Amino acid sequence: MGCGASRNGSWITSDFQKNQFPKLSETNQSPVREHYEVVVIGSGYGGGIAACRASRAKKSVCVLEQGKEYRPGDFPEDFSGTHVHLKIQGKGAKGSGLELFHLVVSDDVTVVKGCGLGGTSLINANVGLEADPRVFHDDAWPHELQEDMENFKRDIENARAVLRPQPYPFSSTHFKELEKVAKHLHNNVTDIEDLDAVFKQATKKPMTELFYKTPLYVNNAIKPTNQFGIPQPPCNGCGNCISGCNTGAKNTINMNYLADAKYHGAHIFTEIKVQKIEQIVDCGRWTIFYQRYTEDKLEEDAQIVTAQIVILAAGTLGSTEILQRSKQNGGLDISDEIGKGFSGNGDQLGISFANDNSANTLGLRSDFNPKRHEPPGPIITGVIDMRDEGVPVSDGFILEDGGIARSQIVPYKVLLHAAAPIFGDDDDPSDDWEQLALKMQGKAVDHTLPILGMSHDSKRLGMDGTKNSGQIVLDQDGVRIDWPGSGKSAGYTRMDKAYRKAAKALGGTYIENPVWSDNFLPFYNGRNTVTVHPLGGCNMGETGADGVVNHKGQVFEGNTGDVFKGLYVMDGSVIPTSLGVNPSLTISGVAERCMRLMAKDYSWGEQDYSFLENPESVAWDKNTKAGIKLVEVLEGEIVEAKKQAKFEFRSELTLLSNDLEKTINVEPHSMVLDGTATCRLMSKKPLTFKGALDLFARTSGPDSVVDSEKMTYKGHLIASDKKKMYYFFARKIIHKDHPLETGFADTTTAFCSIYEGEDDSGTKVGDGVLRLTIPNLIKAIKSVHVINVQGGFADRTMWTAKFFKLFLHENWDVYSPFSEGDGILHPSQVRQIRPLNLPKNVQAEVHKVLTRDQIVLRLIRYKGGSKGPVIASHGVGVSSRIFSLDTVQMNFVEYMVQRQYDVFLLEWRSSFNSSSAAKKYTLDDVAKYDYPAAVDKVLELTGHKDVQMMVHCAGSNAFFMSLLGGYLEGKVRNVVASQTSFIVIPSTWIKIKSFFHLPSLAENILGADALDVYDEDRSWTDKLYDKFMKATADALAPFEEECKNSVCHKCTFLFGRMWQHENMNEDTHSTLHELFGVTSVSVLKHLSRIAKEGHVVGYDGEELYLPGYSKDKEQRLDSVKYLNHSRHLNIPICFLGGDENCVFEPEGLDMAHALAKEAHPQQDYTRVRIPDYGHIDCLVGKHASSDAYPYIVDALDKYAHKDQNANAVVNRNLKSALQMSNKKGRKAKRRQVKHVLSANLDHPDFNHVDDDDDDDDSELTHLTDAQKIASIELNNELPWEIPVTWKKKTLSNNKVHKKRAYRPPTSEVEDIHIKQITFPENSRKRDMYAISDTHIGAYISVNIAERVHVFLEKLIAAAFEVHSLILNGDILEMWYHPIDKPPKTVDEHINDWKSGEKIPGSLGFIQCVQQLADEHDVKVYYLAGNHDNMMTGAAVKELFGENVQYIKGKLIFEIQEEGEIYRVRFEHGHDYDLFNSYRLGEDPDGLIYGQNMGYYIARFAATGTFTHSSCISKLLFHALPPLLEKVGFDFIGSLLMKILSKDRHARSLIGRILDSANNGDVDTEQEIVLDHEGKYVTVERLMKYRFLKRTVDKFGAGQAFDMLKHSLGDFSDYLETCDEDVVVMGHSDLKACKKMKGRRGELIYANCGAWFDEMKTYSYVKVTAPWKGGKKGHGRVEVNFQPMHRENINTAGLVPK
Repeated sequence: MGCGASRNGSWITSDFQKNQFPKLSETNQSPVREHYEVVVIGSGYGGGIAACRASRAKKSVCVLEQGKEYRPGDFPEDFSGTHVHLKIQGKGAKGSGLELFHLVVSDDVTVVKGCGLGGTSLINANVGLEADPRVFHDDAWPHELQEDMENFKRDIENARAVLRPQPYPFSSTHFKELEKVAKHLHNNVTDIEDLDAVFKQATKKPMTELFYKTPLYVNNAIKPTNQFGIPQPPCNGCGNCISGCNTGAKNTINMNYLADAKYHGAHIFTEIKVQKIEQIVDCGRWTIFYQRYTEDKLEEDAQIVTAQIVILAAGTLGSTEILQRSKQNGGLDISDEIGKGFSGNGDQLGISFANDNSANTLGLRSDFNPKRHEPPGPIITGVIDMRDEGVPVSDGFILEDGGIARSQIVPYKVLLHAAAPIFGDDDDPSDDWEQLALKMQGKAVDHTLPILGMSHDSKRLGMDGTKNSGQIVLDQDGVRIDWPGSGKSAGYTRMDKAYRKAAKALGGTYIENPVWSDNFLPFYNGRNTVTVHPLGGCNMGETGADGVVNHKGQVFEGNTGDVFKGLYVMDGSVIPTSLGVNPSLTISGVAERCMRLMAKDYSWGEQDYSFLENPESVAWDKNTKAGIKLVEVLEGEIVEAKKQAKFEFRSELTLLSNDLEKTINVEPHSMVLDGTATCRLMSKKPLTFKGALDLFARTSGPDSVVDSEKMTYKGHLIASDKKKMYYFFARKIIHKDHPLETGFADTTTAFCSIYEGEDDSGTKVGDGVLRLTIPNLIKAIKSVHVINVQGGFADRTMWTAKFFKLFLHENWDVYSPFSEGDGILHPSQVRQIRPLNLPKNVQAEVHKVLTRDQIVLRLIRYKGGSKGPVIASHGVGVSSRIFSLDTVQMNFVEYMVQRQYDVFLLEWRSSFNSSSAAKKYTLDDVAKYDYPAAVDKVLELTGHKDVQMMVHCAGSNAFFMSLLGGYLEGKVRNVVASQTSFIVIPSTWIKIKSFFHLPSLAENILGADALDVYDEDRSWTDKLYDKFMKATADALAPFEEECKNSVCHKCTFLFGRMWQHENMNEDTHSTLHELFGVTSVSVLKHLSRIAKEGHVVGYDGEELYLPGYSKDKEQRLDSVKYLNHSRHLNIPICFLGGDENCVFEPEGLDMAHALAKEAHPQQDYTRVRIPDYGHIDCLVGKHASSDAYPYIVDALDKYAHKDQNANAVVNRNLKSALQMSNKKGRKAKRRQVKHVLSANLDHPDFNHVDDDDDDDDSELTHLTDAQKIASIELNNELPWEIPVTWKKKTLSNNKVHKKRAYRPPTSEVEDIHIKQITFPENSRKRDMYAISDTHIGAYISVNIAERVHVFLEKLIAAAFEVHSLILNGDILEMWYHPIDKPPKTVDEHINDWKSGEKIPGSLGFIQCVQQLADEHDVKVYYLAGNHDNMMTGAAVKELFGENVQYIKGKLIFEIQEEGEIYRVRFEHGHDYDLFNSYRLGEDPDGLIYGQNMGYYIARFAATGTFTHSSCISKLLFHALPPLLEKVGFDFIGSLLMKILSKDRHARSLIGRILDSANNGDVDTEQEIVLDHEGKYVTVERLMKYRFLKRTVDKFGAGQAFDMLKHSLGDFSDYLETCDEDVVVMGHSDLKACKKMKGRRGELIYANCGAWFDEMKTYSYVKVTAPWKGGKKGHGRVEVNFQPMHRENINTAGLVPK
């Protein structure tokens, strides 16, 4: 095998280089998420198993390890390397805590332990021996574990399967030496001491039981990987097991359990020290406080992470210390037994020095040459087992051969030679000369055999009946162990005898353990010990009175038998006795058992103990990408939002990238932020900061800044108690503000805002300015550290240089006068277009307009309402897109539609979307042909006699030419003229262009008919021309208006500077090529002529529009032609323009306004100058919707169309509805109609938003472990509407209402059933569920029963929290039968439902309802609807049993809670529906053969091909929306009902409804509707039946209209009569969960209807009344649904006629 060496004394074989082994941990500065389901503290045997099993159960798992991650090749192999890896705690303290070896030195006991990812498994001897089974008989072990030994054995086997203990296949020299000792003990009983029963029994044991090879966690097989996909070569016998295995053969925890946890998604973090844990009582979570190591030093401020489950597995000392600190500093009430019951496992070291033969115990380099050196083999290979059933378990012990790792040889030799004269004891003087010769030759150490013994030292196991054990005590540097006389147990004395026998058998000198030796008494107060197997401190017990954890590892609350939910300990600290063997296998078995029981308690399902089928295929990221980290300190002040007080703020953030190449090359150059912040405004203690940083991202979005970049900080500030979270947002704007700016101030100044909660929707806490001071900047630069680089200094330097180059490059782009910008997003580049934010019923309609000169124009209509119509006209070189821009937050179209205007965007021939744009035309053509044709088309489409105009730039010039030319006589109501009008005062640049006739030059010299602004495929002459245009643009603009966008330069060259850059966002500025296009040279020539003349003229300069115009007032007023043309200006005009317009001087509009006023003094003319705005930015600016649009709307609102007579509106729309219903090919339009209706019903009066700031998701109480999954499963449906908080009542908000008597609304048909409810205290069984409108048995809903069956099964699983289930009407279908077949009887329906054959899922549905009522104590009520109105109490009992109560009416719950009464009303809702009510009484007074009109409509629908929308809604969609916009509902409603109730309207309406329901195939004379009694009703009779008139006569026209609204889902007027707190209804397909107006003020209205003809989902209402266990005592109302795929829905299962 070839060999290779790593740096710093770490050696590895070349076949398995270090980077072959995957890196499991995140970078030590990677961010820990805010919350995990499971946090494991520690990564040894217990921690690795916990992380593995939890992650396999698909839980989010975080592992926090104090030490570093060591991969094969990282471990020291010489003494110089070992020295820096040693931490001494206690006496002679040294080290930071990150070292691999930890030596905890106390007066009585010294502990040696490992620290790193994998825990002590990294440096132990890999021995996997089982404890004597009798150990577990001791009463220290909980009886539950003692009674579970069979399962516990399987747990150990599961651990054994992973760790794979197996004997070393070769016999090492020290194994053979130990065999001599075993034979000596087996065959010789000569001394009087040998009468000890243990030694005597050894002579009786078979030699194979007395001495055997130890099972080792070491790989000896030659395979590519182990069963977890980790490369693992076989052991080469180098003998360095206890200093870390550099070959990778050792089965340490990071090679198996931790690797498997990582594979299944666990996040593993190293170099993190946990300080304490605290319980968050009100939400059942835990807060873990930790500190990071930065540059081998602990950071000062602690950070936090929360978890539902915390598993302490930091080792015996670590877990005990954390719990003790949590009790002392965090107030955690744990048992007083914490720290007690410590055991050193009876560890004792004996040495046989200078033996007769070589022992070969000294380790070699891992790259040793086997031809030159005999490998010593693993540290331990054999065991002398002195345990036997013939002696008490406490008397047994074991002896194991030992070895010394190469890195420890130097101190080992020194100690041996120093200790031999003092502590050595040679009973055989005859070999003194031989030993002296060995020493002289330097071979004495090679002839030395260390022997490690383990016995029993604890108070348990019947040793001496006294309470003798150690105690772990908090100390300044961590912990210490107090245990005077720790080595005085009989086990140590017995092992001492065995060591002496061993030295005698080997011919060597016995060296006592110095700290245990009598010769050391002057230095110690008794026999002291050193242990590598510390146990106890968090001992298992029956209660907190005798232990810290129970048999599951759960931590006791105080000294009681209760346990903390979610707090576990799983490591050696829970072992309550010494084990007498290497404890790793027992600890692993205990951890496996605890995780098995945890999975059962939390319903995680069966544990998966399988291994990967193809481990070789695991794609570990072996080549970790280079990363970088640095520390940035920002300091400044936060100004409180409310009181304006100032508070100091300081943050110390680690900026981290784990993929530096991506950070450098991919915008927005993201890095992770992690650290702390201090600000007394939010917390007296430091807050944890977790977030992200975007470096040098190009600004985008509605509020972005042109030619700028930004550094954006986003994250959360989390208080240490986890009760408060703040959203932090800050940004540094990188923008050049003056020529000499370097960017230092921009890159070191951050403007921040802080909000309560998770995002910026919370209450603002304050704003501030934070700065990176020069000292902190220097500190940040010094802290830059490249990570995860395999190479040395050169690689790190290269990556550091690349990172700093990013900063220099980005700063150069912004601040250098020589940098070239990115220009534009080219048309070839794809970007995501934002859809217009319009109501669903408003869609773009495109109408083509043909002018008299045969040019095709376009009108794009957005019908937002009845105002207007308004025609918006653009300028030259652009299109109507300036009005519908998607790069601003609100564009002109969205603004106008929101204000209910009917908007038309005119694409006249100048639009670059038009094929005429590049052709030769003049503004005369536009005035003569385009505007007249467009206005006439709008008048034709709308039926109005005149229009309103919003005209911009050259479009405004052309419009006034058309107006003054008499082409629009009487057709324009008023005008908003943007930027220019009929008087033109051009800017300086326009004057220059006009003077030099530049458009003519372009036409004559370049031969161009048109000019464009595009930037693709440019020739060198084009590029030279671009440079000229940029220079011209820069010359025309002050410095702050310069930019790097070539399209912007061209626009400025062609038209003048069109905007103030501060008003443009970067999204708009970078997509200017989408706004501007080709411009005809001829129209530019015409504009130049107008600019020269100063007013609108013809193309050749003719005075066609203002003949006789003169600047001299007397002359123009004397001109008859002038006066004749100016009379056309006698309409209201608003002259609007930017105060900084650099295309047309603002004085031009001033003059036009004055001239118009002069001509018509009484007319309404206004002049609006918008400060700080230029030309087109008044329309496309980022804040135009707030700065400019309101002026436009103000001008238009004055002259918007007045509403026509209500009677005419109703008649016209009703006529349109009736006509539309009879047209063919109307399917798509009907679908659109529904959106129109829904949008109008979504009126502010009907759609109250819950403004309760407590309305967020919260658990009302904590569920038990077994119940939580069921609860989650039940509630995994999606919210249909925003849940509403049902606030608890207090005296202050209820004292007025208490004086008013409760009065529920009643009806003539249905009864009121009031149920009084008092919940038991602290009961979880409080949730009320309602479901309706499933229509089980209808042809259209053949699958719904199966879906609801699934829902009810979830409800059963969570029945522990379900109080009641209300089947809220129309559950079972009884109406849907074809008209030509007799309907089924109730008995026939019952047979179909119960059989389950004809209706899939119905039987399961019925059985689930019955099970809820009979077995789970859920109160079930069946409320009658309209489709199941024939249901009876007897039928309900036959279907569902005695425990389901039938209610033919309304159900009201009166809930008593804390002295208050809360009421919930459940009813179906059909009782007030015009078409479905049974309130009209029996025929002839009301109903026809006992049925309402809805019944017959349903019968027709069951006969024809049913469509997916309400027949009634389809017919009324035209009539109702205009009415809902009115304020006077009573008057309008009465008028409508009086019209509808007239015979001709009523007959036509009913006929159309029936015709539509039956797919247009109704024969009014012959069709009959059969009754199940053999009676029939002809269609003619139905049409003649005056049920509308009877309704008006009985209830009045106003209430009849209310009933019409109810049929369309608007129950607002009925709800105003309700006296309850919550009203739950069905019947309607309009989803609702909102606050409404009730009789007492405000109530919550929820609807669980999901009409069966919309069978995409089912929905349900969940109601939880206020109670003290709810969040802040409140309750909650929510409507949830479960999405369904259309392909799973049968919509064709109808019975044909």
